[in-house]
Amino acid sequence: MTTTEEAALAERPLAAGTPVVMRADGLAREYRVGRGLFAREATVKALNGVSFTLHAGRTLAVVGESGCGKSTLARLLTMIEAPTAGTLRLGDVDVAAASAAQLKALRRDVQIVFQNPYGSLNPRQTVGAALEEPLVVNTTLGAAERDAAVRDMMVRVGLRPEFHGRYPHMFSGGQRQRIAIARALMLRPKVLVLDEPVSALDVSIRAQVLNLLVDLQQEFGLAYVFISHDLSVVRHVADDVLVMYLGRAVEHGTRAAVFGLPQHPYTRALLSATPVADPAAREARSGKRIILRGELPSPFAPPAGCAFNPRCPIAMPACRDAVPPLWPESPEAHRFACIAPPERRLDTASW
Repeated sequence: MTTTEEAALAERPLAAGTPVVMRADGLAREYRVGRGLFAREATVKALNGVSFTLHAGRTLAVVGESGCGKSTLARLLTMIEAPTAGTLRLGDVDVAAASAAQLKALRRDVQIVFQNPYGSLNPRQTVGAALEEPLVVNTTLGAAERDAAVRDMMVRVGLRPEFHGRYPHMFSGGQRQRIAIARALMLRPKVLVLDEPVSALDVSIRAQVLNLLVDLQQEFGLAYVFISHDLSVVRHVADDVLVMYLGRAVEHGTRAAVFGLPQHPYTRALLSATPVADPAAREARSGKRIILRGELPSPFAPPAGCAFNPRCPIAMPACRDAVPPLWPESPEAHRFACIAPPERRLDTASW
């Protein structure tokens, strides 16, 4: 690892007493899917037993291929959908056992920013009206107070005052995403779920939006769940990383642990495919690209045992016998779901 990479992976220590704002334990979500007039309905396990703990001011990155369950997890965390199994706690409150009044308050504490900023904005609403709407629905503030709050938030996210009366189609993609971020922050949430927030933006604009998110996190003490397939972005924004494959978590640890010494073959393959801008780092990594064979299995008929075994370069017969759990059991440890011995997991030259 180069000096540049080591600096990028420097951890932000978790201060003692930092409150837990969200805790997921075994979250699962199933869907019943029709398969035609004469065929039986099928069950798709879009999410299957995902657990994590999120502290205030920290960023948990959730990564994986399309279809791994990232967006399903986002819908559960924002209470758009209810889990089929498992528990989700916000602070000290179990979402499943919460009253209607508690749920209303909890939904204010968790907001989401979607991938497509234009699709998430009402084209018939001005910027000012879009930002004011959450305050109209959820607070008792007067019109003057709401207008002041809207204009203050526009300044915080880098929007000019004259944008207040304009419509979404008048803005660039980066400006629309700033509007979406401002709207998500109007209720001053504790957790912001960011579902691929910069994947639709140009590289230069992407850097600006990421820097904005970092500044806002420090200013408001926000906790982020950052969903992405771009590991080069995750490397710079995450404190902890959760790697998912076909609805399950296959590796979970700090950014330094997951990027510095990945333990699961799937994680190693993802990292090997990440573009590297630093010539020295690219030269050091040359010849280590891991190419996975085959495609993501069908969620209607997942393979027996470890779901990754049909594509895994080090799969053993035992990998088809049972689903490996994340281990070690300690939630603070660097955990991974692979039964292969270390000499097989880490020696990528023999793959």
